[in-house]
Amino acid sequence: MRGLSSLERVVLECIGNQNLSYEEILFQSGLQENVCFNIIQALIIRGVLKSEKGRYLINQNISPLMMEEMNGLEARKAESLELMEAVLDKDYDKIFRFQKVAMDERDTKIFKAMLSNLESFLKDAHQKAEKNIPLKNRHIVFWGMGELLPMMNQIMKGN
Repeated sequence: MRGLSSLERVVLECIGNQNLSYEEILFQSGLQENVCFNIIQALIIRGVLKSEKGRYLINQNISPLMMEEMNGLEARKAESLELMEAVLDKDYDKIFRFQKVAMDERDTKIFKAMLSNLESFLKDAHQKAEKNIPLKNRHIVFWGMGELLPMMNQIMKGN
């Protein structure tokens, strides 16, 4: 078994703890019909989804090994990279900034506090709107920070 693609995860996130029809998944995900159908069929074959009375639900009896393969560190890393590439390749309506910044210890602490505030804001905004905003209309937001030298060493090691 392999991890989930970002499109497979979108279908699973649409369904969540609900039983949804194909049309509801199609609306929530915004996927093209043939893509949505193929993803649903692939997830059924893999035992991740079940179909009952024309509605789809997530199989609650997924093995711990399969859950690790779908949600483990490597799977999440691959999905994050896939989504970041999509943002970078986007030609319109893109907001992306990446830069190396010199910060002293004080400014680093301030920046980390600002990131914490951003995380709280995003969590609150999501909780407030998640029931009313279809998955297809949500935003991908990512942020982070790391020191340059350890990252360069990691790149040289090939990790």
